[in-house]
Amino acid sequence: MAVPLAFRNIIFQLQRCKNASIFPKFSNQIHRRNLSLIFSTSYKPTNPRTLVSSKLAKEDTLVLRKDERLGNGEASSLEPVSSSTTIAAIVTSLGGPPGAVGIVRLSGPSAVSIVGRVFRPKSRKRRKDFSWSPNSHVVEYGVVFDSNCNVIDEVLVVPMLGPKSYTREDVIELQCHGSEVCLRRVLRACLDAGARLAEPGEFTLRAFLNGRLDLAQAENVGKLITANSTAAADSALAGIQGGFSGMVKLLRAQCIELLTEIEARLDFDDEMPPLDSVLVVNKICTMLREVDNALETANYDKLLQSGVQVAIVGRPNVGKSSLLNAWSKRNRVREQ
Repeated sequence: MAVPLAFRNIIFQLQRCKNASIFPKFSNQIHRRNLSLIFSTSYKPTNPRTLVSSKLAKEDTLVLRKDERLGNGEASSLEPVSSSTTIAAIVTSLGGPPGAVGIVRLSGPSAVSIVGRVFRPKSRKRRKDFSWSPNSHVVEYGVVFDSNCNVIDEVLVVPMLGPKSYTREDVIELQCHGSEVCLRRVLRACLDAGARLAEPGEFTLRAFLNGRLDLAQAENVGKLITANSTAAADSALAGIQGGFSGMVKLLRAQCIELLTEIEARLDFDDEMPPLDSVLVVNKICTMLREVDNALETANYDKLLQSGVQVAIVGRPNVGKSSLLNAWSKRNRVREQ
């Protein structure tokens, strides 16, 4: 089957508009060999299964047809990934001066039962048959007991039952006093009650695996935590809110729309209205410009995260310190 004339015109127009302003990163993507295959007068369909089997015979490669970390292979799945363990960790900063409040977070299927073993609301007395049944997103005040039934801290408990939580699991936060001693005692009580100490970044990992965040949003969570400037924080926050992900999803939808029309015309060209090749070329060029702009902003994002080292060089007493103080808007260097 020969390729329709309209698609040949599209390829020729794309080749004609291939210049530095439109194809700066894709100038070598279309080769003569590929063009000879596109414009061949004979078309022999290839069985995809045969093609895959031949590739696997040549290369010892494992092909994953879907992301097996998810139930149905989609990042937007509303079904949480099953996890048999409940994790706990201190999620506020340690090592510096103590703050007024510190937070111990738990996430997992047994979060409610674990907290129920160590927490008692202040309005109720401690009984052996007591069963704590929290209401999601309703704060409760009470005390935390250790394994020896000793009160170790007064806390505010914030239950966030799944899927309306950060990880789409049952998440409970214990807001304790900010002393490192208090936080570690409350964490130890949770671990003794059956929780497991979380690995670094495991809460965000579970949010990603459960479809709460995509990969770009999960990476920007770490960038926002480690941001050293307002611009870096704003850039990371825009990524968490779906700025980059939204652009990728829009480009993917446009590509699928074009592929759908092209594949339909390859089979039913006589039954469809005439193809507007100029419109198709304009769509492809617009998508290429958006991809090019995204690639150019990658280096800017790296500069926001790592910063730039600048040396102010000059003769003595010419105003280098004053210039640095003016740029930083504070007296970083004092004249002696």
